[in-house]
Amino acid sequence: MSEIVGIICEYNPFHKGHLYQINQIKKELPNSKIVAIMSGNIVQRGEFAIFDKRKRAELSLENGVDLVLEIPYPYCGSTAEVFANAGVRIATKIGCSHLYFGTETADIGDLEKLSSIIDSKEMKNAINKHLVSSKNYNEAKEKALKENGFTMPKAPNDILALEYIRAIKNQESHLEYRTIKRKGAGYNDREVQDVMSASAIRKYYYENNEFISIPNTSQSFYERIAMSNQTLDLNKTTDFLHRYALIVEREELDSAYDSCAEIGAVIKNSAENSRNGEHFITSLSSKAYTTARIKRALLFALFKVKSADKCLNFTNLLATNDNGKKILKLAKKEDFVVVTKLSDTKKLDPVSKKHYDSTISVDKIYNTLLKDTVLPSEAYSQKPTIK
Repeated sequence: MSEIVGIICEYNPFHKGHLYQINQIKKELPNSKIVAIMSGNIVQRGEFAIFDKRKRAELSLENGVDLVLEIPYPYCGSTAEVFANAGVRIATKIGCSHLYFGTETADIGDLEKLSSIIDSKEMKNAINKHLVSSKNYNEAKEKALKENGFTMPKAPNDILALEYIRAIKNQESHLEYRTIKRKGAGYNDREVQDVMSASAIRKYYYENNEFISIPNTSQSFYERIAMSNQTLDLNKTTDFLHRYALIVEREELDSAYDSCAEIGAVIKNSAENSRNGEHFITSLSSKAYTTARIKRALLFALFKVKSADKCLNFTNLLATNDNGKKILKLAKKEDFVVVTKLSDTKKLDPVSKKHYDSTISVDKIYNTLLKDTVLPSEAYSQKPTIK
């Protein structure tokens, strides 16, 4: 079979920059088949996606992807390192030959060098030394790197690119990785232009009820999504999270995966001093911890997540065409389960079953947070898109 290219993504939502990446891959590898390994209904920065994972998967099929597999929760809503490890493992197990990812400012050679330095014995010892006086692992890592004349990349895509390289090396994966320079606006750029970031597109939609900077061929799809009110209701979501934070026990917040007492205190203090959900979410800030980490911890507490086992052993099929079916048929999955229907969950080991159940819990809650609410029970019955 021709090359099978993996793209680890969120498509939150799918836009012109994503289409550019797919078209560039097809220019470099004309006969390739593309597998999108995509976040579910919670994304990496600790937020709910703008619309449902299955609709995002269907949309990607319309734009050149052949197979869409889910990064389950909590992996899809974790740190860049955990997110990248999960994506790389799925890509490896499903039989991808290549992994393509975007960069913003960093040189691939610099990222490769930095990945080797971070995982060296000397640097691990230096990081452990700084853990004693640091708030968290990332702070200790940055101190150790700075002490040795290195710095972590700052741009989100560059951070993920570094973690993809580390994951491929640490998993001893056969994946050949290649990069495509990001086209258009940066992640935090909110300016209206032809190629915008996903965050800018979301902001514009919530303010104007219109999707812009999206592929022309998908315009009708987006109009249908907006008109049917199948997008996330921000007011419902923030009010729900605010009320949860008000009633949850501090111990639950403190002991959640990747949380601590300081983060629990920030969440409780913000909840008790906010008049509404919007104010609560915007006040989740700390000098010691990123807003994304605080949001992730809040969701980990909500869904009672205590850990994310590094050896991810399953994925959920979200969408496929005939080429995708061939990829699935050829994949070696003796120790890896692709869940296509509910009965497949019987093959899951206990840890995987726990994470599968967490993913279902996310989907049930998500259905109630849409503008036009969907029954929570539909989380069990939704089938993959097959074209």
